[in-house]
Amino acid sequence: MPASPVHPHLAENRARFGHRLAALRQGREWTQEQLAEASGFDRKTINRIENGRHSPSLDRVFVLADALGVAPLELFRWPDS
Repeated sequence: MPASPVHPHLAENRARFGHRLAALRQGREWTQEQLAEASGFDRKTINRIENGRHSPSLDRVFVLADALGVAPLELFRWPDS
């Protein structure tokens, strides 16, 4: 049986999520290190998420939202391209 095709917009959505995370972090005037400390993740993980190279689990989305003081849905609100 052939492997399932990858969703065609997966990389784009990861990048958008990462840009939104970075925008919310920067809106608080936080460094990646400060978000890492507030969320319990390491700075490399934050960097990889913000650069679209890592897709966080749903649990991590909730932790990141909590650290930023926003509803989880806010991490998925990005401007239309």
